[in-house]
This record gives sequence, structure tokens and C-alpha cells, in this order.
Amino acid sequence: MSKHRVIPILIALGGTGLPACTSTTEAPPVAITTEFALRDSFRALWIDHVALTRFYLVAAIADLPSADAAAARLLENQANLGDAIQPYYGSSAAAALTALLREHITIAVQIVAAAKGNDALRLAEAKTRWTTNSDAIATFLAAANPNWPVADLQAMMRTHLDQTLAEATARLEGNWTADVLAYQTVSKHILEMADTLSAGITKQFPLKVSVTAMSGKNQELRRAMRALWTEHVTWTRLYLISTLADLPDADAASVRLMQNQVDLGNALKPYYGVTVGEGLTNLLHDHISLAAEVIAAAKAGDDATLAGSQQRWNANADAIATFLAGSNPAWAGLDLSNMMHMHLDLTSAELTSRLMKDWAADTAAYDKVVAHARTMADTLSSGIALQFPGSF
Repeated sequence: MSKHRVIPILIALGGTGLPACTSTTEAPPVAITTEFALRDSFRALWIDHVALTRFYLVAAIADLPSADAAAARLLENQANLGDAIQPYYGSSAAAALTALLREHITIAVQIVAAAKGNDALRLAEAKTRWTTNSDAIATFLAAANPNWPVADLQAMMRTHLDQTLAEATARLEGNWTADVLAYQTVSKHILEMADTLSAGITKQFPLKVSVTAMSGKNQELRRAMRALWTEHVTWTRLYLISTLADLPDADAASVRLMQNQVDLGNALKPYYGVTVGEGLTNLLHDHISLAAEVIAAAKAGDDATLAGSQQRWNANADAIATFLAGSNPAWAGLDLSNMMHMHLDLTSAELTSRLMKDWAADTAAYDKVVAHARTMADTLSSGIALQFPGSF
């Protein structure tokens, strides 16, 4: 981006984007969010960014019919990212960031196409434009907020490009171990980027972003739970996509999904001990194994097997709810059971829409299952904080 494209935005922001002085007769500005909520919202948007990018990579590289829908949802995420800065920098800045991010995605699509076609010249040219665009994004953001040094943002953006390229390369080469590792790496880094952006806004706009009363340890617990449950539905979707399309990475996706159940159990061990943690992992492993049976039966059109698998899947959901409720009085058994069954219903809707190739419904189903998983995560973390107040 040239300096000429940045300066008009800064003028619209009032120079630096810092809040203007007000007279003593005016009412003080009202905070529009807390630093905790801001950080969580940015994390959710940016982890969506890399998850939706991965869904597109899977579909485009395998020539799946869902590729266009995946690209459309990914572009929508760029608008959401732009909208996220609107309360602080205004509509013009939000639109400008959205345009830059959409260009980021458009070039990425071209890179995938060139790599698939073994067109070295087109690939090199697209990579050059991608780097230029990433630097433009960094320059634009740094000009709006003095807490975002341009060199730091450029380094973070270029790392993001390198990690995304590594992910695409691993898939093109069929190196599923590297592919899984690349996604884990890009996911970790994108959360660091999100935290950098939200922290910068918090410092720049202290009147708009208030301090939360929640302790630091409580915030860490909530974010850890959200990350784990978001991973749960993301890897479930990746397994679902690969299994239904008979892709060669289905086993790798299954292994990574099973590891997530271990991670979820381990998250409880500091509070409830090894027995409870491993007990939850075992129940969650059954949850995934039964989900695999449901997927296989639905794919085969075997209604009798499907009905039996769904019945066992529902029973397992109740068992998970009962198990957790027995560990924490803040977790009502009926509430947990209802949440678990809602999780099954939303996952089933995702499965059904993919089988029917209803990509609009498929996209909507995933968005709903992610939002619900984060609600479940918040319920669990809130219960732990209530039960162990001394730890938080």
C-alpha cells in the first residue's frame, strides 16, 4: 500500500485515531466493550480465518464441489474482520481493511491454483503480490495505531503467509503429518496476532475498552476451554469432509481429532485429578467413535445401522453430562445434557447438509456448531471458577 492510500484514512480517523477531547459539560464516553471481550472476539474472528482458509484448501486442492462455498464464507470472514475495527476507527477504515484482506484471500486462491497447475511463473508472481499485500495490511494498521509497530506487524503477517504456504504445500504433497502440524502452527500464531491487535486497541482507546473484573487466571481458563472446544468442532468438520469425500487424509484427521479428546480430559486434571480427566477422555473417545459410525452409516444409506448408532451416540451424550455433573455442583446435569444433545443435533445437521450437497446449509451448520461449542466451553470454565474460587 502506498502512503497516499493510508493518509486519507488517518484524516478520516482524526489524525491518530485517539479520542478527541470533550468539554466538561459533555457526558463521559461509555465503554463499548471490555478488554476481555475484545480479546475473545478478535481471537474468535482470527481463528475462524485460519479454519475457513483450511476448509478452502482442503476443498480446492481435492477439487471438491464445496470449494466455491468455502471461498465465499472465507471472504465473508474478511468483512467481519474489517467490521471489528469499525467502532474504533470508523466505517472508512473498516472498509479499507476489508478490501485489503479480501485481496489477501483472492491472491491466496490464485497461489493454490498456480501450485496445483505446476505453473512456476504464475506461482512466483502471485507470491510476490501476496507479500506486497501483507506489507500493505501491516502499514495500514500501523498508521492507525501507534501501539502496532509496522515492523512487528509486517513480520507477523509474513510469518502467517509462510505458515499458510507450508500448510498448502503439505496437502499438495500428501504429507499428512506435516499438514496437521502446519495447521496447529498457523492456529497458534494467529491467536498471537489477534492478541497483538486487541491489546493495541485496548491501549489506544481506554475510554472505549474498560478493564474487566475477571481475574487473569479465570480469563486464561476461559480462553483455553474455548480453544479446545473450537478445535473439537473444527477437527470434527475436517474428519467429516475427508471421510465423506474419501480423501486420503481421513485417518490423519481422525488421529488429530482423538488427540483433542485427550486434551479436553487433560484440561480437567488440575482441578479434578487424573481419574476424572481420563474418565472424560474415555467418554469423549466414545463420542467420536460413535460419530464415525453415524457418518459411515449415513454415507452408506444404511438406515438401520444409522438408527442404532444415533441411539448409542445420544446415550453417550447423557453419560458425558452425568459424569461432569457428578464432579461439579455448578454444572446442572439437565443443562449439560441439553447442551450435549444440541451439539449432536448441530453436528448431524452439518453431516446431512454435506451429504445433500447443500453448501449454504452446510456453512450455516458449521457456524452454529462453532458458536454453540464456545457456549459449552464458557459453561464449563465458569463452573470450574465457581467451584474453585481460591484458584481464580
